[in-house]
Amino acid sequence: MEHQENSILLPKFNHHLSQLVSVDWFDIDTWKLKGAVTGQSKGRNITWFIGHQEGEWVLRHYYRGGLVAKLSKDEYFFTSLENTRCYAELVLLETMFQQGLPVPKPIAGRVTRSGFFYRNDILIEKIPNAQDLVARLQSEKLSEAGWHAIGSLIAKFHLAGIYHSDLNAHNILIDSEFKFWLIDFDKCCKKVPQKKWQLANLRRLKRSFEKESLIHEKFYFDDKSWRWLLQSYNQFAGTKFKL
Repeated sequence: MEHQENSILLPKFNHHLSQLVSVDWFDIDTWKLKGAVTGQSKGRNITWFIGHQEGEWVLRHYYRGGLVAKLSKDEYFFTSLENTRCYAELVLLETMFQQGLPVPKPIAGRVTRSGFFYRNDILIEKIPNAQDLVARLQSEKLSEAGWHAIGSLIAKFHLAGIYHSDLNAHNILIDSEFKFWLIDFDKCCKKVPQKKWQLANLRRLKRSFEKESLIHEKFYFDDKSWRWLLQSYNQFAGTKFKL
């Protein structure tokens, strides 16, 4: 059996957790034994919700996608700790959180190295009383102000140089106070703001809304919704995009 080496990663502002965090935090069976699992979210893979004295957390394991997943569902080639998926997402989340952008607070990460490969997990804070836009738009319409808020939200991230590689309706949350959030920053990064990638990012989001409209019998999105979103984006970002 190959030796496994665990590295625990903590954002600087979570230093108070350094004496508490352990590898058990990333083992869902441990949380189940404690009766601390409060729910789960099923996408391509399961994401777990954990109740902790610090608040409610989200535990997510990193899985591969595409054809390479047929060879290994969750192993990545190790070059350095700084190049792991978990490290990159934690650093980006920490940066955005400290800038005041509406993202989940990062809690901790684990990288488990075995030979030339590694697996990784991340713990982040769960946004309370929130649902994703796909769920929301199946049950009720958003007002013009709501679509404007989404447009300015995306513009705010773009102006900060945040490129969300999987910008879609599932990764935008709305909470009970009508505040919008962005989640799931795996494989995302900071870039110099440029119209080319910003426009491509918006096109991706629009395709996401259109796709969900075809999937669900009831889904409150139409051309007017997108016009409101884009109008707000252009005003906030100082652009003149037409989509």
